Amino acid sequence: MKFEDFIKDIFQKYKEEEIYFIGLGNPYRSDDGVGIEFISKIKNYFQNAFTEFDNITEIVLNLCNNNEKGLVVFVDSSDFQAEAGEVKIAVYDEIEDFGKHFHKIPLKLYMKLLQKAGKQTFLIAIQPESIKEINEPELSSTVKASLNFIIKQFI
Repeated sequence: MKFEDFIKDIFQKYKEEEIYFIGLGNPYRSDDGVGIEFISKIKNYFQNAFTEFDNITEIVLNLCNNNEKGLVVFVDSSDFQAEAGEVKIAVYDEIEDFGKHFHKIPLKLYMKLLQKAGKQTFLIAIQPESIKEINEPELSSTVKASLNFIIKQFI
C-alpha cells in the first residue's frame, strides 16, 4: 500500500481518539530509533502516542479488552531490501516477508491480538541506512527526511 493511500483510505476514516501510534526501536542505534523519534515529534498532536518504553504490552492488552473500533499504527525501521529511507505500509501478512523484528514480544503477536479485538493494524516501516552503530543517537539524513515527510502527513 502506498503511504498516500493509507492516509486517504484508512487514517482519515478514524477520529483522533480512535488512533494509536506505537513507536518501536533502539534510539542508540542510529536509524533503528526512527519509531521512537516519530513518537517524540507527534505526541503533542495525538493523545495516544506511545513508545515501546511506555509498557506497550499493557497498552495493547487494554486495547484488546475494549470493544471500540480503533486503528493501531506501529512505526519502526525494517530492512525490506529497499533504498534507504523508503517507506512501506505493511499489514500483518506482509511482515514476515521483509525483515526481522527484535522486540521483547514479536510485533506480529501484538498485531494478531489487536486484530482479534477488532482493531485495524498497520506497520509503517522505514528502510534504515544504518543500524549497526551503538551509541549513535542521530538518524541518518535520508531516514530523517523520510520521517519528516511522514510526520507532515499526520499533523
